[in-house]
Amino acid sequence: MRLPATSGEWIDRSRPVEFSFEGRSYKGFEGDTVSSALWGADVRVLGRSFKYHRPRGVLSLANHDTNALHQWGGIPNIRSDVTPLAAGMALTAVNTFGGLEADKGRHLGKISSLLPVGFYYKAFHSKKLFPMWERMFRFMTGLGRVDVNMPHRRTPKAYDFCDVLVIGAGPSGLSAALAAAEQGAEVVVVDENARAGGSAGYQLGNDASRRRVLDSLLARVAAEPRIRVVTATYAAGYYKDHWIPLVSADRMLKMRAGSVVLASGAFEQPAVFHNNDLPGVMLASAAQRLMYRYGVKPMNKAVVLAANADGYRAALDLQANGITVAALVDLRAGSGSADPLARVLQQSGVEVLVGHAVVEGIADGKGLCAGARIAALQADGTPAAQRRDIACDGILMSTGWAPAAWGVNSFPV
Repeated sequence: MRLPATSGEWIDRSRPVEFSFEGRSYKGFEGDTVSSALWGADVRVLGRSFKYHRPRGVLSLANHDTNALHQWGGIPNIRSDVTPLAAGMALTAVNTFGGLEADKGRHLGKISSLLPVGFYYKAFHSKKLFPMWERMFRFMTGLGRVDVNMPHRRTPKAYDFCDVLVIGAGPSGLSAALAAAEQGAEVVVVDENARAGGSAGYQLGNDASRRRVLDSLLARVAAEPRIRVVTATYAAGYYKDHWIPLVSADRMLKMRAGSVVLASGAFEQPAVFHNNDLPGVMLASAAQRLMYRYGVKPMNKAVVLAANADGYRAALDLQANGITVAALVDLRAGSGSADPLARVLQQSGVEVLVGHAVVEGIADGKGLCAGARIAALQADGTPAAQRRDIACDGILMSTGWAPAAWGVNSFPV
């Protein structure tokens, strides 16, 4: 599932990395995350859901894949969509009974109607029997295993100062940093990702000019002595007088800034339809990250569900990387600003279904995505009774964004 090498990718193909997952050996590359290496090795089931143990794969590849948590020796619940791949890793999925493939808990879904939210409070509340039920539920729940004998790992702390701290090294953050530096400010840019660039490095829409804009931004930032870029580090809070802890794997940097610019971007939102959690169903931005950061094919044949122009651009990116787009399904009655992009897709043979929705993901015998069930949307917004199935091994969702806003409690009152 690896794509040909391209400029700007985050992996070093000359440095293979061997690791194991669920007892089987695999190879990735330096620069991979655990999830990208597994997806590149055609491993589609990365974990299982907490309650019914349904198979789950890549969703966001942006630090939000709660069902891609893995155990690494005595370290529980590593976030595999963002954890860098390391040589010799021996990983297992958490929250399984008998391993990921033969998980006995997968049968719980068959009795889901008997297990509604909070059922155990009513069904098993008994002074005499509750201790027994409690032990059973405590055994069945929980994620990774905590090893109380693991040695304590202590990391150092340091102190630093700047005129302007920019949180987020995407195109907006880099532009803000350049503007501040041009006024004589000492600027620090921090980003949780391994490299700067943000969405400008993967939301390309098969448009080479977007890559050139990013390259120009990065070159200007690198040439500006007043700007320091700190990657693989996240801003962990916002305290009085612009005091912000910057946390990486190796240390905590206590940064005191004169001013703070928040350029932390937005989270892509999933669409709601039956079986939207099948491995192969993912956010459009996750597929773009897989392709452009890690050189991995997200699927072989896709249906794209869109409600904005970004979905059309994602479809163009799929085509540019040799992936068949079976159809683009647009929730809107009229494609609006996406009309030029729609024409480009139609000219390349992609069926564009305006005013339609994906009502269900179709699963194969292994619980993986094998198709999308489509229906036209009626005037009241409900799907029509007539349905149509389109074969595919992946569904991309691009239906909206929410700001990556900081919680109110993070700010001084």
